[in-house]
Amino acid sequence: MIDLTTKYMGLELKNPLILAACGLGASLERLQRAAGAGIGAVVLKSLFEEQLRAEIAGISSELDNNPEAEAFLQGLGLSDGAAWYFDLIASAKEKLEVPLIASLNGTSGAWWPDYAKKIELAGADALEINIGHIPNSMEESSESIEKGIVDTVKAVCSAVKIPVAVKIGQNFSNIPALAGRIGKAGASALVLFNRYYRMDIDLDTMSLKPGPSRSNPENYHDSLRWISLLDGRTDMDLAASGGVYDGQTAIKLIAAGASTVQLCSTVYSGGFAAITSVLDDMEHWMTSRKVENFSQLRGHLSRRNSEHPELYGRLHYIKALVGIE
Repeated sequence: MIDLTTKYMGLELKNPLILAACGLGASLERLQRAAGAGIGAVVLKSLFEEQLRAEIAGISSELDNNPEAEAFLQGLGLSDGAAWYFDLIASAKEKLEVPLIASLNGTSGAWWPDYAKKIELAGADALEINIGHIPNSMEESSESIEKGIVDTVKAVCSAVKIPVAVKIGQNFSNIPALAGRIGKAGASALVLFNRYYRMDIDLDTMSLKPGPSRSNPENYHDSLRWISLLDGRTDMDLAASGGVYDGQTAIKLIAAGASTVQLCSTVYSGGFAAITSVLDDMEHWMTSRKVENFSQLRGHLSRRNSEHPELYGRLHYIKALVGIE
C-alpha cells in the first residue's frame, strides 16, 4: 500500500501536491474542484499589496490629502478593501477538507502584519508571503534588500501563531545565506521559486506587452538545484514551485529534499484532471520501485546524502561544456 501522506509546516497533508497561489484559488468552486481532484493542500490567490493601495489612493485623491482621512482609509483598506478575501478564507475553511494556506504578495511589508492577523482570524491554516521586490535603483544595496525581506518575515511571524512560508525569487547572490536568515526570522517553510512577471515588446505597436505567464516543463531545474543544496541545512520545510507537469518531476524534487511540490501551469493547461494525473504517475512510479512512502525517498539525492557532493557545484557544468565548440 503506497502512503503519500506528508507533513508541511506541521500540517498533515494526504499527499505532497499543493495548488500554488494563482487565479485557480480565487473562488470556492475552483478550490473544491482542486480538492476533488486529489490536491493535498491549496494556496489561495494572493492578496496583492498594490490592490489595496490602489483602492485607498483612488478614494484619497478625492479628499485633498486630509491626514485624518488618510488614516481612516488605511484602516478601511485593512478591512473592507480585503473583505472578499477574508470571506473566501472563511467559506473555504468550512467546506474544504484539505489545509488552507492564504497568500500575501507585496514589496514594502509595512501593512503585512495587520493583514496576516486578519487572515489568521478568518481561519487560514497557514500563510505564504510572496515577496516580489524588483530592484531598479543603483543606490539600493543587496544587503538592504535582504534586510527588508528578513524584517518583513520577522514582523509577520511575530504577528501570528499560524505557520508562515516565504516564497522568494532566485536572483540573490547567496540563496543559502538568505535562507538561513529567513529561517531564523521565524519562517516554517521556504518556497522555491517565485515566478516574476515577464515582459516583452510588441514590434508592431512599439509598446510593452506581457511575456509568457506560465512555466514550462523545463523550469523545475533551478528549484531542483537549490533544494538539493539546502536540504538538511535549514529547519524549514522546502517546497518546490515551477515546471511540475508530471509525477516523475514531482518525485525528482522530493528526492532532492522537497517536502511539497506546488502545481499551477499544468492545471491551467490540463484542467483539474492534471492533479489526478500527477498523483497517479507518482503512485505508479513508487509501486514499480517498491517505494512505500516518502520518508524512503525524501532527500535521497540531495547534496548532503551524496558520496560526490562536488557534482552539485560546477563539476557537471564543466563536464557539459568541455568539448563543445
